[in-house]
Amino acid sequence: MNCLKAIAKIEKALGIKVEVNERGNCWFQYENQIGSFFPNGTNSLEGEITCMRVRSVNDEDDPYTDYCAGYFVSNVTQLIHACKPPESKFKAGFLVRGKSNKRATRQGYAGKVGLVTEAKSAYIHVRWVGETDAEVRQRFNMSYPERDLELVSG
Repeated sequence: MNCLKAIAKIEKALGIKVEVNERGNCWFQYENQIGSFFPNGTNSLEGEITCMRVRSVNDEDDPYTDYCAGYFVSNVTQLIHACKPPESKFKAGFLVRGKSNKRATRQGYAGKVGLVTEAKSAYIHVRWVGETDAEVRQRFNMSYPERDLELVSG
């Protein structure tokens, strides 16, 4: 992606200003995350971007070893979602059913119906129908991927 287009997309999605230094390196801070990238092979912002990286505010590279703080992502959308995860498609109070895919079948919630109690980005807390309090305590704080659930009523 062109560097100028990437800057515009990030600024629109996160509502912040992307800083550019004299060498063309671009970076931004969103809450406690720092994202950075730079144009490939040029100091001009007309080049394609490369080395998109996300790291914590307090995390530093180590110049004496090969430790590079944070992690690299493949595209601008992943860079944005690493800083600001998208909202969940299910809200608290929705009735959902476990899809009959491989993971849901293996973990035992395929075909079960339950009530969403808490929705955090792509992982959701569900209270399954017929589940006792002892079973809820046993699987303390278990969350399920939203792609393994389907909406029954909401």
